[in-house]
Amino acid sequence: MSAPPAESRSDERGATSTELVIAFPVVLLVILLAFQFGLYLHAAQIAEAGAQEAVEAAQGERAAARHGEAAARRLLRSLGALRRPQVTVERTATTATARVTGHAQQLVPGVSLNILATAEGPVERFVPETTP
Repeated sequence: MSAPPAESRSDERGATSTELVIAFPVVLLVILLAFQFGLYLHAAQIAEAGAQEAVEAAQGERAAARHGEAAARRLLRSLGALRRPQVTVERTATTATARVTGHAQQLVPGVSLNILATAEGPVERFVPETTP
């Protein structure tokens, strides 16, 4: 197989540079979006862990909603990947519900991803044994 004539090769001179200038920003954006998605998933996992921690702390027989909020804040502070976390815990006679909101770390400018995680569980309570 022989090379094409010299005149046809000169028509394509610099074509690779032009293609690279067009393709490189698109490839870079795809890579950044993949990393941003990973940061979002990580922050969502941490929010879920914080909500579960809050419910576990608020489920105790003598626990209160503030115990759950404090436990979740400690965990979220130690893990640190969730920005501006807000924790709310509601405790009724039968259930404890925790809600954690925050934002994922921002890698791509202009992309702000909100995170919301909730967890719910029964409240422990003493039920005296009844004899028939």
